[in-house]
Amino acid sequence: MNPCIFLLAAGLLDAILTQVGISTGLIKEGNPMMSQVISKGWSYFYFIKIILPLMLLGLFYLKPFIGRVRKLLLTTCVLYSSVLIYHMVWIILYLKTSI
Repeated sequence: MNPCIFLLAAGLLDAILTQVGISTGLIKEGNPMMSQVISKGWSYFYFIKIILPLMLLGLFYLKPFIGRVRKLLLTTCVLYSSVLIYHMVWIILYLKTSI
């Protein structure tokens, strides 16, 4: 899978899970900048989560990333995967405590 497409999908999943977690009071936003964006409205949050990976995807198709830039992009994918694992952990913990 193209790393840029992965980042777009991961960003959308992260946004949805973050909104669910914050709306239910299970989690708080850990990123102070995104916390301010959320305080302005969820639409701004989703816009950022969608537009940044789309811009990256556009840049990738204009000039494919190679070398160091590609390694940084793959590192970002790994880090984003850890964020999604964090979401899975709090969901599992919530499900275990609510049963």
